[in-house]
Amino acid sequence: MKTKVISSIFLLFTLVASIISMSPASFADHSEVTITPVPGSGFPDSGCEVDGCYNPNTATVDVGGVVIFSNTDTTSHTFSSGVPSDDIIGTEFNTGILEPGDSHEWIPENIGEFAYFDMIHPWMQGTIIVQEADEDTHTDDVVEDTHTDEDTHTDDVVEDTHTDEDTHTDDVVEDTHTDDVVEEEVVEEEVVEEAVVEEAVVEVVATQESEEKGGGCLIATAAYGSEMAPQVQLLREIRDNQLMNTESGSAFMGTFNDIYYTFSPTIADMERENPVFKEIVKAGLTPMLSSLAIMENANSESEVLGLGLSVIALNLGMYIAAPALIGMKVHQQIKSRK
Repeated sequence: MKTKVISSIFLLFTLVASIISMSPASFADHSEVTITPVPGSGFPDSGCEVDGCYNPNTATVDVGGVVIFSNTDTTSHTFSSGVPSDDIIGTEFNTGILEPGDSHEWIPENIGEFAYFDMIHPWMQGTIIVQEADEDTHTDDVVEDTHTDEDTHTDDVVEDTHTDEDTHTDDVVEDTHTDDVVEEEVVEEEVVEEAVVEEAVVEVVATQESEEKGGGCLIATAAYGSEMAPQVQLLREIRDNQLMNTESGSAFMGTFNDIYYTFSPTIADMERENPVFKEIVKAGLTPMLSSLAIMENANSESEVLGLGLSVIALNLGMYIAAPALIGMKVHQQIKSRK
């Protein structure tokens, strides 16, 4: 009988150890999470759209927890709630431009799944899942109850060595069943988590199919309401088919992007918030789009350079020289009347 008691105690300790050794993901602490960009994800040819441009790409946090957006990359990034096609972005959070080494904290107050992206590099997209703070406590309670039952059962076995063998066997079966329940819950949680991650990856890939690499024209996209608008596609095609295929065009786009993305996110936000300003910008873009259509005929290095300089000169004349001349003429007429 003594041998049976010792064997039973050993079996119970084995059950306790198996529960403790379950996947730590089931008992993860979601009170704080740090999100960082994948190194090199700010470059158009990084390919991070498939595997995820953030680490982690799908993050889970409790309501009232802390999300830390940390720019550990070598280029500037933003973390803005929404997707590039939204008319209004940043309703939940918007870090603004974070230089390398900068960080920003967000404390979520609402439950749900929140998509976010980088306004400077719009192919970078991720998801934050905000859940109730006590969502994981049910599993913990089951584990605690199981541990309590097992400890009590162990004490009963030690105190009463004359317990009926059949009754003791039933208790062990019951404990094993409890262990199975906990294990099933852990497996279900892992399956749900994998499904969420898979859904997020599919969403990123689907979104990427409608985007061209190399960044986006934030101002034109906000003005015309969609990155698939004909005007935005014209800009994208000229960039990819003419400029990026030549050395001089690539050099120009590198310098242009460095300057453009310092102010374009702010103007794009202003367009989304102010419909009148949006129409003004749209009207202002029309002459430039008409002049850029000339670039569709440029196929060689010399043609890109020649037509590119012509377009730049034409736009300088339309947007700077012509208004300046008109202003001077009006000023002279006002002076002459005095």
